[in-house]
Parts: sequence; C-alpha cells; structure tokens
Amino acid sequence: MKISVLIPAYNSEKEIYTCIRSLLEQTYHDYEVIVVDDGSTDRTGSRLDFYAKIYPELITVIHQENRGVSAARNAALKAAKGDFVLFLDSDDWMKRRTLETLAAAQARYAADVVICGNVYEGRVTTRRHVRRVLIPHKRTLMKMLMKDRQVRNYAWGKLIRRSLFDGLQFWEGRVFEDVQLIGQILLKADKTVIVPDTLVHYNTHRQNSLTYSLRPEILKDMLEAFEDQAGYITAYDPTLKREAQAMLRRVRLLIGGALLLHGRFQDPLMEQILPFSKAASAAEFRVHRNLY
Repeated sequence: MKISVLIPAYNSEKEIYTCIRSLLEQTYHDYEVIVVDDGSTDRTGSRLDFYAKIYPELITVIHQENRGVSAARNAALKAAKGDFVLFLDSDDWMKRRTLETLAAAQARYAADVVICGNVYEGRVTTRRHVRRVLIPHKRTLMKMLMKDRQVRNYAWGKLIRRSLFDGLQFWEGRVFEDVQLIGQILLKADKTVIVPDTLVHYNTHRQNSLTYSLRPEILKDMLEAFEDQAGYITAYDPTLKREAQAMLRRVRLLIGGALLLHGRFQDPLMEQILPFSKAASAAEFRVHRNLY
C-alpha cells in the first residue's frame, strides 16, 4: 500500500529539516513525500529543492505563488499517487514507526481512515490519545469529533484513503479548512479506526500558527466552519442536533471572549453570536479551550 505524505510549507526554513528528517527515518518504505512551497519568501523553497535532488525517488516539490494552506493541500492532493494520504505540517514531525503503525492498522481492520494520538508541543506540552483501539460507530465518531477530544478537527494525524477526497477539497482563501472538511471525510468512510499510539508531534508554539492565538481576523471563518460542520452532521443524523448545538455554544463563547479580549466590542460578528441560546457549562467549555 503506497502512502502519500502531503506537506504545505510556507517560510519554514528553520523547521523543515526536522520534518523531512522524520520522514527519511520511517521504517515503512512504500511512500512518497509531496511538499508544496506556498510562495515562501525565505529559503524554504531552495532547501526543499536540495532535499528533492538528494532523494528524487522519494521527495517531490511543487512551487506555487502564495495562496494559503488550503490551496497548497489541494495541490498536493492532486499530485498524490498513493492509495492513502497523510497530512503533515512543515514544522511538525513524526515518530519513526508512524507510517508502519498506521499501515498495519489499516490492513488489519480494512479501514478507510486510521487516526493516531498526537503530542502538542508549545508553551504547555500535552498528549491526545485513547487507551485502546477503537472502531466507533459513525454516530459515535461524529460525537467525538464535535467534542474535539479523541478525534480532533485537524487533517493531520489521520491516514485517509485518497478516494474519499473525490468531489471534495479544502476551501481556499479561508482558514479553519480542517473543521469544514474533515467531518465530511469521516462521514464518507465506511470504517474509521482510532489507535492509541501517539505518533505525530505538533508544534503549537510558532507565531504564525492558528493555535497560537484567536486573532480577530480569523473568527468569522471559525464560526462559519463550525456552523457548516454542524449542518452536515445533523443532516446525516438529526438526533445529533443537541450535541451540535452544544458545540456551537462553546465555539461562540470562544469567539465572544476573543473579540472582547481584543477590544472588538462593536464587531458585527458579536451580533451573530449573542445572545447564547443556553449558557455553556464549564465542562463544555474546557473541551474547546485549547482548540486554536
């Protein structure tokens, strides 16, 4: 089974070596690496070309004008030749047995998607994983996604059958593209497996990361992405309406708090999120407090 590892890269000259090195050290051998240099203004592009020259059978580099992470991911998907794809950000890295572990789980359970645990590295290092292999029913999977715990709203950390992207792509020119798309992919999958192994190390400390802060300019995309997710999940299963509403309450609380923190008291977005239909509990809020 061939795996395509897809990496969008922008101004990552200081981090890209660690990312690429983790791929070169993989114990699984049937894979390719496609990196899209999204109009970097530093030496990211030249460094990637150097790696591709040394490993021409493994690494493919695509250069494009700066169009954002979604366009970079879509370009990588278009070029992918693997049966399965795995997204990785350019400043993150994987353990040596990541591809081997995910491929073995896919083969054992005939899965369309395999999700692994991950380590968040930044000001506070945390781990996200389950204690045993889970094969959740699709309804349970959607509940897990909306709670953003064992199943996170990220494209990375998931081995995904490439054909599931047929007719779908990341929305371009906007952020929170993972939230808008990943639930649709999971709904198309016949079987999703969650393994307990923590395999991907995600860097939350970089200044240009969405996880670094809830900046006012991204909040509209955030709201619309979660509203879109709630819409297609409840269309799939109307009995999940309560959980979807709880998710949206948490998201609106986060957006409201971010607007107030930045002094945006008169922001038009505030009218869209207030008043809340129901006060969210402290337990609900904790689920999303470190979302982005």
